[in-house]
Amino acid sequence: MNILGYSIRTKGSKIVIQKAGLPSSTGFQSLTPTYITNATPSWRNFTELIYLLKCYYDNPVVQAVINIKAEAWSNMKFSVKDLKTQEIIPIDEYDKDGGKLKDLLVQPNPLQNGSEWLRQFKVNREVFGNGYSYASVPVGFENTFNYTEINVLNNLPPYCISPVLTGAWLEATTKQEIIKHYILKSFNGRERELATNTVFHTNGVNIKLDQNFTQGVSRLIALQKPITNIDKSFESRNVLIKRRGALGAWTPDKNEDGMGTVNLLDDDIDKAQEAMAKYGLLDHQDTQIISPVALKWQKTAMSVKDLMLFEEVESNAIAVANSFGVPPELVRYYLKKGALGTDNNTDEKRLYDSTIIPESKDFMIALNNFFKTAKLGIELIGSFDHLNVLQANKKEEADTKNLKQKTA
Repeated sequence: MNILGYSIRTKGSKIVIQKAGLPSSTGFQSLTPTYITNATPSWRNFTELIYLLKCYYDNPVVQAVINIKAEAWSNMKFSVKDLKTQEIIPIDEYDKDGGKLKDLLVQPNPLQNGSEWLRQFKVNREVFGNGYSYASVPVGFENTFNYTEINVLNNLPPYCISPVLTGAWLEATTKQEIIKHYILKSFNGRERELATNTVFHTNGVNIKLDQNFTQGVSRLIALQKPITNIDKSFESRNVLIKRRGALGAWTPDKNEDGMGTVNLLDDDIDKAQEAMAKYGLLDHQDTQIISPVALKWQKTAMSVKDLMLFEEVESNAIAVANSFGVPPELVRYYLKKGALGTDNNTDEKRLYDSTIIPESKDFMIALNNFFKTAKLGIELIGSFDHLNVLQANKKEEADTKNLKQKTA
């Protein structure tokens, strides 16, 4: 298949990515990170969106940080606020629209439930700086629909989406005046035109004015150097494990007069090797070495400890975590356990308070605008108050409210 001008195919057990029209010998193998190596030092190549996807799949720290945010994000619980009465109703109990909004958010499409849809949208948003979801509506409703006309919601891969711009934006008052439509490049190389208003899009910060000014910029790009250092640290550890080489060398010690050394003969080397084989930490081996030849130990092997590879991964992981607003302690725990637990409630609470909840407010504004809920007299609310880790927040709010009432 072709994506973004690249041909993607399988070759044996490998996936090969190559520029369309080039011979296979010039292709990239996606199982190996692609680096810019025309200078020293070398860094990961982020010049194409497809490399951001590779980074998420290749780098365990990047994947852990993004998965932590996405899993926390998928815990969002929806409710509906009546703008006239200010009454807040859980989404499961809201039926003034015949259950249409509830059904859409519980099962956005045939392959995903609401939590899965939220999680995938968040991963795309964090990896690429853009999250896209397509609303399928009846023909003729592309520009006038609200959520009651949406049949399904499907997330779109950001590396397959291209906005076609009108060229005008300074005086534009609607999205359609800026973006003619979106182009979706399918797996079979075909292109499909999507009406502007049917695409739900949230994006990260982009202050560069160019042909991509309507799209967000991935945070991974600014993290190119620490991410590459993490890659190289894991690579070095693998090389040390796979090709350990000699741990050291026994060399001739100084001769009797203390001046220089005497070269060992072949017989001397054989005697020394035979003698050393008797020593070690096994049951049948001796722990104290007595050499028949005057020898001195010279260490030659490099160790992970000497190279400080663990420290290198940890320091760069902190940079990645901080950039995404994830407490580094959660990343360390996640990499060890594979999931979050009760041992890190304080850090998890900080994740929600400082990152997830603020980001969810922007998301809900965009989603309400897309669904046109205000025209129907309601507002869709996404919250995390039901989580055990945030119950302390509710207690603090209640205590504050009681104190204010007593003061009044």
